[in-house]
Parts: sequence; structure tokens; C-alpha cells
Amino acid sequence: PLAFHIICDSYSPCFVKYIERLAVQHHIKISLYLIKVESLEVLPQTKVWSRAMYFRLFAFDYLSKKVNTLLYLDADVVCKGSLQDLLQLDLTEKIAAVVKDVDSIQNKVNERLSAFNLQGGYFNSGVVFVNLKLWKENALTKKAFLLLAGKEADSFKYPDQDVLNILLQDKVI
Repeated sequence: PLAFHIICDSYSPCFVKYIERLAVQHHIKISLYLIKVESLEVLPQTKVWSRAMYFRLFAFDYLSKKVNTLLYLDADVVCKGSLQDLLQLDLTEKIAAVVKDVDSIQNKVNERLSAFNLQGGYFNSGVVFVNLKLWKENALTKKAFLLLAGKEADSFKYPDQDVLNILLQDKVI
């Protein structure tokens, strides 16, 4: 069954009522999760990206107790067709299915993150189909936060996305 999980640091009463109506209208389950951003203050942020970029890491960890796979979509993603083909993907030995970024980004990443040898495998983290069972087994949320708090953190232009690319290297389709 289709279920939506929305992660945010605050919800207005108006938004909650809207989500409740939407769920009833479309016969779907929508769960809201509240993140305390204070717990993220030790992690890097940029002028462009707030600490909300890390919400997905908590979501992957928390939801791994409830579901085996999850399609993560950034809030600005619009789905224009069926997602049915994703369900046919074999993620038994891979942690995620991703979309590799365009060549111009690959070249910049090779320079910026050369120490990590990503070589053309850099993906955009706005759309990720995740095997949450393997995510949890590999303790990737913990590893992500260790990387984000480590000495390499200054080289991360897109902290959450860069870390996901490093951790999932050779573990994606």
C-alpha cells in the first residue's frame, strides 16, 4: 500500500488539517514526523542549504523499523508518471537506486571530492529509492554523521548529498 512520510521541523495546524483531508480524499496513509533541529546544530550547513537537508538521514534510520524500501523525494520533485517500475528493481545486494548527475557536475565533483574517487558515479540525492534494511545493517546514518562531523566536512559543498555519494559508492544501481 502507498504511504507518505513527511519530515519537517514544524507544522502549522492548517497544514496538518490539509494533510488529513488529503489522506481521506485519496485513501492514502500520510504520516508526519517532527524533527528537533537543535540536535543538528553540530552539523555543517551552508548559505544555500539549511540543516533540514539532514532530515532524510533520520528518516532512513527511523523508517527502517517500519518498511523495507522507501522512495525518498525532495519536496520540489514532481512525479509525472507511474512509479511502478521502481518496485521491479532488485535491491537485494544494493543499498539504493539513484539517478547519476549530469556530466558537468561529475567533472566538478571529481575535482572537489578527488580524495573519494567518485569518478562519474555522483548522483543527485533528491530522488533515491532506498533499501532500508541494508541501510540499517550498514549503520549508514551513524557513518554519515561521523563523516559530516569529520575533518573532510569542509570539502562538502552539498553536505548531505556528498556524504550519501561517498557512503553509497559502488552500492547503487
